[in-house]
Amino acid sequence: MKNAGNKNLILDLSAVKYVDSSGLSAILTGNRLWTEEGGQFVLTGVEHPSVKTLISISRLDSVLDIKENLEQAVKWVMMQALRSQLENETPAEEDEV
Repeated sequence: MKNAGNKNLILDLSAVKYVDSSGLSAILTGNRLWTEEGGQFVLTGVEHPSVKTLISISRLDSVLDIKENLEQAVKWVMMQALRSQLENETPAEEDEV
């Protein structure tokens, strides 16, 4: 796996006050790498007005999974993993009576 064995990544931007085009590129690359491997890439902590504005005008809010806080992001990743696990289960064959 390209992602050093990490199936999911939550990127917390709560301490970030500014993102430039290189930062946006890194975010998009992370999203591509994790989703190509079947994992989840989630942004959280998009709080600073300049970061919010840049993500909005670049329309990344329609492409990326963005959650308000770390707790919501963790719950979302866990639910996605559970959903994937349930979808991949095959029903047990019933014994003939």
